[in-house]
Amino acid sequence: MRAKLFSILITIIALFAFYPAMATHLAGQDFTYVYLGDSTTGSGAVYQKYRVTLSIYDDCLNGNPQAIAEDNPAFIAIYTAAGVLVALDTTVYDISAVTEPVTINGSCDTIAVPPTCRLKLQFVQQFALPVSTTGYTIVYQRCCLNLVANITTSENQGIIATCTIPPSGIAASNTSAVFNNYPYSILQLHTPLVYDCSATDADGDSLTYDLCAAYNGADGLNVKPIPVAPPYTPYSYVAPLSYSNPMRCSVPLAIDPITGLLTGTPDTAGVYLISVCCHEWRGGVMINTVQRVFEFVTTSCAAGIPNISKNASLDIYPNPATTQLTITSSTTIGQVIISNLLGQTVYTIQPNTENIEINISVLPPGLYFVKVNNIEVRKFVKE
Repeated sequence: MRAKLFSILITIIALFAFYPAMATHLAGQDFTYVYLGDSTTGSGAVYQKYRVTLSIYDDCLNGNPQAIAEDNPAFIAIYTAAGVLVALDTTVYDISAVTEPVTINGSCDTIAVPPTCRLKLQFVQQFALPVSTTGYTIVYQRCCLNLVANITTSENQGIIATCTIPPSGIAASNTSAVFNNYPYSILQLHTPLVYDCSATDADGDSLTYDLCAAYNGADGLNVKPIPVAPPYTPYSYVAPLSYSNPMRCSVPLAIDPITGLLTGTPDTAGVYLISVCCHEWRGGVMINTVQRVFEFVTTSCAAGIPNISKNASLDIYPNPATTQLTITSSTTIGQVIISNLLGQTVYTIQPNTENIEINISVLPPGLYFVKVNNIEVRKFVKE
C-alpha cells in the first residue's frame, strides 16, 4: 500500500512539473529542521522524528503572480548518502504569507525609494526516518529566479534548498542552526554595509560562515520538478562576479567566518543574488550546513529601484511610458521580445539596428519585461 501511495504522489507531482516558462519570482530561501525525539515500532526499529521548515521568498512587486500562486504545494524529498529516495511529500505553507518589511542600509527612506516587496512563504512538514549510519539529505527545488544582475539567464534558473541530517555515528541527534536576522531589502550606494548574518544553534555546536556557492534547481521547461539527489550544478555568474564576489563594490563584500558579520560598500546599482552558508561543527567534524539565499537591491536615494541590467550600453526610455518606448544600444539589436507578468509575449520584432521606437499605445497599463537579443532583460511600466 505504501508503494502504491508513493507512486500516486509522484504522478501528482509530475502533473505540476510542466507549465509555461517566464516564472520569474524567487528572491531567496532558507531550510532548517528540528529534532523531535525518537520513536520505536512494535518490531523494535528506532525512528527519529524531525520537523522540517522551508522558507521561500518571492518578489511580490515584479514576480510572476501565476508562479507565486503555484508555489503551493512544495515538494520535499529526502535521500540517503547513496542517493536513494526514502521520503517524498507535499506541503502547503502553514500560515498566511507574510510580507517582509522594507529595511534600508543608509539614509534613504521608503518615501524617497520605492519599496521592494518580499513575500515569505513557510512550509512545515514532519518526517520519521530510520536511524542512519550514513545520514540524509533533505532537498527542495523550484524555478525560476527573480531577474538579477549577477547571474546569467537568471530568469531560466531555479533554486535548490538543502540541509543534512548527519550520520548517527557522528551526531546521535541534531537540530540545525537558524539565522537570527533577515537581510536588508535595500542598500544605499557608496554607504558601508554592516549586517549581522549570524545564526543560533540549539545544540551549542560551533558555527562558521562563508559566502558560498548556490545551485540551480530547475529551469523554464520543468519549473517544479521532483527534487533530485546531489550533485547539483552551480550558478553561472556574470564576469567578473562570483559567489565569493557577488556584487560590484568599492570595498568587496565579505563575511567574518567567526561572527557572521557581513560588510562591504556597493558602488553600482542593481539587484544581486547573495548566498551565505552557516556550517555546524561538532567534535571537529562538519555535520550540517544551512544556507540562506537572498537579494540585495543597491540604489541611490534619488534613483529609486534600478532596472535589472547587465549591460550599461543598452537604454530603454521613457519609463514609465505611455505611447512609445525607445530602445538604444551600442551594438546591433537583433531581437526584442516584450512579455507581461504572466510570461505571455505581447510584442516581438527583429529590427537589426542600434535604435528602435516601439508603439505601445495598445498595451494595457501594467509592468512589462523587455528581452533584448535573448540576454538583456529590462522592465518598464506602461501608464
